[in-house]
Amino acid sequence: MSYLQNNVLNGQTLGTLEAGTVVGKGKAKVGIRGNQNTGITLHEGLLARHILTLGAIGSGKSNTMYHVIEAVRKMMTEEDVMVFFDAKGDYLEKFYQPVDYVISNSLEPHPGSVNWNIYKDILHTPKEKRQETIREITSALFKEDIENSQAPVFGMGARDILAALLDIHVQEMEAGKKNWDHEKLIEYTRDSTDLILRNLFLEYPEHKWVRNYIQKDGGSTTQSFMVHFYQTIYKLFGGSFGKAGDFSIREAVTKKGGKAVFLEYDLASGNVLESVYTVLLDLAMKEVLGRSKSNGNVYFVLDEFPLIPKLNYMDNALNFGRSLGVKVIAGIQNVGQVEYRYGKTLAGSILSGFGSVFAFRLFDFESRTFVSGRHGKSKKWVSLLSSNSNKGVQDTLIDGHVVEDWDIVKLNIGECVVSLPNGEPFLFYPTEYL
Repeated sequence: MSYLQNNVLNGQTLGTLEAGTVVGKGKAKVGIRGNQNTGITLHEGLLARHILTLGAIGSGKSNTMYHVIEAVRKMMTEEDVMVFFDAKGDYLEKFYQPVDYVISNSLEPHPGSVNWNIYKDILHTPKEKRQETIREITSALFKEDIENSQAPVFGMGARDILAALLDIHVQEMEAGKKNWDHEKLIEYTRDSTDLILRNLFLEYPEHKWVRNYIQKDGGSTTQSFMVHFYQTIYKLFGGSFGKAGDFSIREAVTKKGGKAVFLEYDLASGNVLESVYTVLLDLAMKEVLGRSKSNGNVYFVLDEFPLIPKLNYMDNALNFGRSLGVKVIAGIQNVGQVEYRYGKTLAGSILSGFGSVFAFRLFDFESRTFVSGRHGKSKKWVSLLSSNSNKGVQDTLIDGHVVEDWDIVKLNIGECVVSLPNGEPFLFYPTEYL
């Protein structure tokens, strides 16, 4: 049988763009160019609602991300800043500018490379919030150790020891006694004994309780706490992250200057350093969300963001950051990646926080269901010509989806279903990024 008529009675319709059609024409000077002179403008109203690109490997997802980033960088002002989570180094290669910052664990430093200083980010925090910040940082750094251990109490104790040590060092910096960085932290821990740390905490009444982890006799329990303490520090503060530096991501986000911060994620050592990248992104997001008003824009470009552990402020950045200038541009391969990191409920909240979705070809049913579910169902009046000439034309009222499963499956490489905050979905074919 073949369709003679297929009319939508209720619900939206998946459409196509006629040649020369530019969605949102006149609302912005930049956008994504498509085949046959079609296009989508990237205006403030669209960017403020965040953008998600979703597609299997090789489907054309990255090509669209490149178009978006190029457009946004062109319109950035001194009041804006962009933070990249760059899993493959592609964004650093294509969009780096001489004023930008690069944090990388690469053996060959890239131009613009800076070394992170955890103390500077703590000092950038208001005094009344410092203990909270230190607790969040150390909890993230020890998260894997605590969650994967058969005796998590030792990881928790090591976390508390590091938190107390960081706080004491910050107090010394404020008092002008010493300037601390990661290299000096490593040197200090190598030269310190259990007794030295125990006596240090005695000098600070607020940290006396931490001495309970370090007994005078240095028995097996004490050693268990200290082993976790040393292992985590040497694991995380190695390579370029163990070098002396003075870079604060919170300060960079505050100063803006039209710059970008590239967090180049080394896939080869990702399992070791993933918690460091979590801390860096959380600190940046927390800094923006802590503002009382919007002073410019902070763009977060998070391609393959499920690679890193759960970000504490991702949900808030998407759902409450709009009035504060937060704009998230993210890319994922499938919905399952997000659910694995955040759990089904929180993943649903995060995914629904993206106002615009560019969905490319997908091979898993769950991701296709997510795309289809954004536009709901439709009621269609379908006329069919039966293969049996005696039956003639058959009219049928059917229920379906605005975006059907097969609409996504049959997409060509580079072609996508676009779902914007307002209006009906449509097929779009971005030009190749050169």
